[in-house]
Amino acid sequence: MNRNDYNNNSYDNGYDNYGSYNGYGVNTRSASGVSLADFSRRVYGWMAAGLAITFVLAFVIQSVIYANPVLLVQFFPVYIVSIILELVMVIALGFFIYKLPSNVSMILFLVYSFLNGINLAPSLIFAGADKAIWAFAATALLFGAFSIYGIVTKRDLTKLRPILLIGLFVLIIFALLGIFFRMPALDLGISLLGIVIFVGFTAYDTQKIKKGYQYFSGDGEMLKKASINIALELYLDFINLFLYILRLFARNK
Repeated sequence: MNRNDYNNNSYDNGYDNYGSYNGYGVNTRSASGVSLADFSRRVYGWMAAGLAITFVLAFVIQSVIYANPVLLVQFFPVYIVSIILELVMVIALGFFIYKLPSNVSMILFLVYSFLNGINLAPSLIFAGADKAIWAFAATALLFGAFSIYGIVTKRDLTKLRPILLIGLFVLIIFALLGIFFRMPALDLGISLLGIVIFVGFTAYDTQKIKKGYQYFSGDGEMLKKASINIALELYLDFINLFLYILRLFARNK
């Protein structure tokens, strides 16, 4: 589920090949007959579908186990298997998403979203549904704000990538330390650093919508694959941002 498990940068050189982001207007159609607006709707549509599957399933599992705590023991092996399958699928999507047929990529993305719902459920169980709902609302506001920034900014956000990756590496080190040293200050720092990193990734990955469109504008099939690729990246940004906000809200638990 960690954003570091998946990273695809296949069109980060879109500026070099296609010039500035303003090269295509939102109503301009590429040789494939798909406009930037159509492509953007496709990306956010797939991201929303994935998030809906994940959160609905996670909240259903949380509600069932909360009402029947004895089921938690039976749920544990399902949780372990889903983690293994999720890691296999995210690696497969990361390496082969542009080689697989678009329909297969779509199915894999939806299955991955389903598995992630199983893996997200324990976080909701231990944090509580009330904190999870507030965390979801806060995540939606932050994600929306920085996604809009990624769309409207004229800056090339690819310059953020090295900084974000270094921050992610530091975050992983702090998270490992947090396993062995239970310190409130460290836990707070991990939560805040995670939030900062993933709002940065949100803006950075949102800008890839224009890059992906420009890079694959002449190939309708590749545009379909790119929409799944970017949707997955934004989906992971939202999930990880949610987890760090939930961690912040539920620190006392």
